Amino acid sequence: MTLVFLSGAGFEPFQHWPIWRFLLEGLWISVQIALYAIALSLVIGVVMSVARLAPSRPLRWLAATYVEVFRATPLLLLLFFIFFGAARIDLSILRDIPLLSGLVDDSGHLDRMLAATAALSLYNSAVIAEIMRAGILSIPKGIIEASRALGLTYLQSMRYVALPIALRRMAPGIVSQLVTLYKDTSLASILSIAELLRRGRIIYDNPAYNNTIEVLLIVSMMYFIPCYALSLVAQRLEQAPATRVVKGAGLPGDLQVGTG
Repeated sequence: MTLVFLSGAGFEPFQHWPIWRFLLEGLWISVQIALYAIALSLVIGVVMSVARLAPSRPLRWLAATYVEVFRATPLLLLLFFIFFGAARIDLSILRDIPLLSGLVDDSGHLDRMLAATAALSLYNSAVIAEIMRAGILSIPKGIIEASRALGLTYLQSMRYVALPIALRRMAPGIVSQLVTLYKDTSLASILSIAELLRRGRIIYDNPAYNNTIEVLLIVSMMYFIPCYALSLVAQRLEQAPATRVVKGAGLPGDLQVGTG
């Protein structure tokens, strides 16, 4: 089927479904990397933010070291460290373990997608940890003290009171960081992963097409659509009501607090 808006000479390949399927398969790989990295970044980031404010000084130091090291390391350098560093380790033994066999490739080394996911997770979890820590510190001390007065431990106070408020306050910033994470999946092409950007390069490197700008324009639009959807989520979160009721099963009572 001929697409009128792709009638230019450079866009001629995009009038054929196999080209679109080739790019969409790359988009799906990018989305998979992003989804895994988002899940890990959120979990690790929340844990590190709580650890940075913990009463235990050694725990605070460990969390601070994690955050400062990975936040200060360029993501591209982190990709190289993990991928080429893991390449020195023979992990072929993992292929005999059903749950871990997917972590290594045929040569017994760390899988490329896993290396990219790990690098994205380490870097972004450090950034999210700082965002969450700022959100927790922005909560009036009286709210935290009131939860402790009700008999909650430090972890219970964080889980049922501080984190829900901080997540609500910092949600736009967290979503913005997740947008950045999705865009950074393009760096996975450095590891020869056939994600969206690398597949675009394969197309425009074909001398039969010679349409670098056209391909990059299509690829950029395929990056833009998911990022714009996440941006709309961030805008909705910013416009949401500024109060909520924080409830926890088994707590002495419910705390209604303002998050504005």
